Amino acid sequence: METIDGIEVLFYDNGAKSIGHALYPGFQQETKILTKGTVLREGALALPCDILWERDVALTLRDGTKIYADVLRPPHSKLAVPAIISSGGFGKNGGLNRKIQDMSPWRNGVPQSTVSSLEKFEALDPAYWVLHGYALVHPDTRGSWMSEGDTYVNCTLDGKDGYDIVEWVAEQPWSNKRVTMAGNSWLAQTQWFVGAENPPHLTCLAPWEGWNDLYNDTAQRGGIPNPEFQQGLLNNCFPGLGRTEDVASMTHKYPTWNAYWEDRKARLDKITVPLYIVASWTNALHTCGTFRGWTECASQNKWLRVHNSNEWPDLYYPQNVEDLRKFFDHYMKDASNGWEFTPKVRLSILDPGNVDIVNRPEAAFPLARQQSKRLFLNATDAGSTDKNTLHWEIPPSQPQNIAFDAVTGSADFVYVFHTRTEITGYSKLKLWVEARGNDDMDLFVKFAKLDCDGKLVETMCIDVGYLSDDPDGDRAKLIQMHQQGDKHVDVYFAEGAHGRLRVSHRELDLTRSTPHQPQYTHTNIQKLKEGEVVPVEIELWPFGMVWQVGEALRLKVAGHNLRPELTFRTPPVKTLNKGSIVIHTGGEYDSHLLVPFIPEAGHKKSTSGTVLL
Repeated sequence: METIDGIEVLFYDNGAKSIGHALYPGFQQETKILTKGTVLREGALALPCDILWERDVALTLRDGTKIYADVLRPPHSKLAVPAIISSGGFGKNGGLNRKIQDMSPWRNGVPQSTVSSLEKFEALDPAYWVLHGYALVHPDTRGSWMSEGDTYVNCTLDGKDGYDIVEWVAEQPWSNKRVTMAGNSWLAQTQWFVGAENPPHLTCLAPWEGWNDLYNDTAQRGGIPNPEFQQGLLNNCFPGLGRTEDVASMTHKYPTWNAYWEDRKARLDKITVPLYIVASWTNALHTCGTFRGWTECASQNKWLRVHNSNEWPDLYYPQNVEDLRKFFDHYMKDASNGWEFTPKVRLSILDPGNVDIVNRPEAAFPLARQQSKRLFLNATDAGSTDKNTLHWEIPPSQPQNIAFDAVTGSADFVYVFHTRTEITGYSKLKLWVEARGNDDMDLFVKFAKLDCDGKLVETMCIDVGYLSDDPDGDRAKLIQMHQQGDKHVDVYFAEGAHGRLRVSHRELDLTRSTPHQPQYTHTNIQKLKEGEVVPVEIELWPFGMVWQVGEALRLKVAGHNLRPELTFRTPPVKTLNKGSIVIHTGGEYDSHLLVPFIPEAGHKKSTSGTVLL
């Protein structure tokens, strides 16, 4: 795919190479049996059964490109078995990502004793799935490791390659002709693109937390260029023999929407197979795309589970593994196990500082009972950023404004709740803004919870006490590391919903926008004039959180990123900001946060505060 509708896809040759790579176990086409009880690395889970391991099996894609896959399956089965594909270029042994996980505090919440080390990074563990009668297929995708071709970010070519892999698997003599896919992140992103191609033998999908729109979810979210994470992933985590797609150069060369970006947006409306989708409110990369996949896919049989953890431990928690097997058994083995009675939506609602609601059953998402309510911004003191307030449904009558440094400054607006309040769904921030000393501005917004003393309370996304000999001690150590500013544990915590927008990209796509979800054309650049005050609507990614009596919602608006980058190795978002940013409120300037208020009904509370379902 050298060109897309006349647009040349840019590549470069200085990505990591697989030949001689320190983390490559070597190309070896062999078949062997790993026996029950084998421990593959110190501290790992012993294999619960024999596993037939076919290494570096060759398969040829439609354009003649040869790639290689490992197949792990039951060695003595007399029956054909269903197959689960985990498709991505991180390497069949986990590669750099596994090394980073091993070096991370508490292995990012995945104790070594819970996995066998046969799993690819962010993929299912063959030790469990082979035991239960499944084959796992681990391809090194086009351009990665010893597979031929160039390395691409997820796109339509990724979907076509996935189609070919699915159909190749279905042709194998051990296959029962039913094929599915599973995994987090990249391994979920691929599923959106493969699902849109509708391979005949694709039976169902399980995309657990993965973006599906490169422009809007990551590389140019809100029109602000930010390709460094995706480029770093391709450069360092997908060693290969060929070239690497230059996503960074494509981002800066094509800041507005075109055929290249369209090709890197999955056609969710074409996905018709059954889906088990998993999302979280707190993922800085995948939240919006995963919920978009839920709402826009055409499948009539789909389920959504929103958890209160992190994508890595959530994938391996035993209750979730069993739940996924119930879904797969139903569709891949025709098991009559009652999966069809599983609630279509199960939501975890965060309540940092208190007790989260977990797996609350719902009929749909967004919730039909949500009420649109506005929190109006009130710049009560033009000379201060700490006295601004939010007014519930009552707009300030007098116009005010607040200015702050566009590079380093921010403004806070606070509302204290007088009753227990749940906000779950999509929020939108409307602002009237003015740029002083610039013809554009990059805006970053976020809301969070303050406790009754006005202190920030965060969600701990990874329970480092899981299976620990000293769970309370480990949790206390994690909090201490976070308070001391250790960037290694940023991903273990989250605050609230966040959004961003380059103001020149404010033009709305009225055919797709809804009251709670502004969608942008990203085609007509609208620069600002000196003294011009313009309205902007900023999309905040979906969130679900409860505020108790006396707790506060703090809305922060700034000209710099308000949350940690995707990893501590990712460079900060570069902005075009200079001069001052001015926010206008009150009177004709109806700056407000539109929230999905959820009325209290249908749930009883125990005396402990835990919701009884």
